[in-house]
Amino acid sequence: MKKISMTTFISLLAIAAQAQEQVKENFEPFKDREFMFDALHICTSIAAIYLVSYFILQIIKNAMSFRIKHRILDKGTEENIVRELLQPDKKENKNYILQWFFMMAAIGVGLVLVKLIQPFGLHSLAILALSIAAGFGSYYYFTRERED
Repeated sequence: MKKISMTTFISLLAIAAQAQEQVKENFEPFKDREFMFDALHICTSIAAIYLVSYFILQIIKNAMSFRIKHRILDKGTEENIVRELLQPDKKENKNYILQWFFMMAAIGVGLVLVKLIQPFGLHSLAILALSIAAGFGSYYYFTRERED
């Protein structure tokens, strides 16, 4: 009970400290430099955390895969099972590279369209979102055609 009351008190104190009158008429977040600066820093921080954690996850995944394969070989498992486990999966690697190619091409086309049309603001975000969606769609149709 004591923890709940202290947490509530601290939360209310923080809210009261932040209670400022923020009257901005015609607030436009994409023209406000301070907002864009903060948004950029938040997005880059999240992206950096994602990249570092993904890198660490891949290292752990590769180490565990190596340990499992090594133990399977030490136990003397059947030859066909070992051969199947030790073969690298090249098809997924090719599809992964192809997916990145389509995404980068779509982002490039979107940025060129934004530069040509120059509707900075929400319109540019919509153009980029549609170009990325078109990139995913083209990747899907390309891989579907390759499988058939």
